Amino acid sequence: MSALAWVAFIICAVAVTLHYTSTGDSRFLLYAVPGLIMLLIIPMTLAWMSRRSFTQANEQFGPKARACKIGKIDQRMIGDVVRISGEVHKISFRWLNRPHFHIKDETADIRVIMFTAPSNKIFVGDTVEAVGIVMKHLLTRNRLIISAISVKRIEN
Repeated sequence: MSALAWVAFIICAVAVTLHYTSTGDSRFLLYAVPGLIMLLIIPMTLAWMSRRSFTQANEQFGPKARACKIGKIDQRMIGDVVRISGEVHKISFRWLNRPHFHIKDETADIRVIMFTAPSNKIFVGDTVEAVGIVMKHLLTRNRLIISAISVKRIEN
């Protein structure tokens, strides 16, 4: 569950507590407590479903992925499924549960974007293997990114 979902839950839980302590209306809790529970269950369920979909996509497309060096990725490869490996130099948007990994090998670096948390914890400095589809960056169309279906830490 993302940090944003936890913040929303905490704010709502505090609001429910404040309202109950100020009014003492226990009928309010009949609606508020199930609502708070749903604020936890829905994001957790969606994250589980998303991870399951990414696992299935990795099983389907992983064997077809073409291993290549980051420096060899070019505009002609847009839409191709590739497998890269390298060292993680930066991680952004982890708090949103949409991590962007900046991965570098001996030839170049590239941003690898996941739309769910990876199955294992990945930290800056880890060597990883990523499988995903080469795409144009949304904001800077001249840069390429990889929309990942799998990012796994490689044990040395």
